[in-house]
Amino acid sequence: MKPASGNDATVVAAIFEAEMSREQAEELARLMHDGRETRPDGVLTAALTFDDGFARLTAYWKDRDTLDRYFAAASVPRGVELMRKVGVEPQVTIVEVLELG
Repeated sequence: MKPASGNDATVVAAIFEAEMSREQAEELARLMHDGRETRPDGVLTAALTFDDGFARLTAYWKDRDTLDRYFAAASVPRGVELMRKVGVEPQVTIVEVLELG
């Protein structure tokens, strides 16, 4: 799916993490589902996990360059926007994806 490590075409993930209630996480899941058609170009897929009051929204991007261009152009990244809609402020981390299947 992706070239060897070090290539700009390597898949990356933007991870948005925050503490929230189960109800907030369920609302976030609904917002993600409703917004699926308008995901930013370059997002391959996204997932939301929730465990013991902690949610992680992970957006998988086709490459770092596309993600960087989106972050530079967006006034507020989509993951931050969605989490703010449920009343939380996420921490954001960008990581390289070694396998996405």
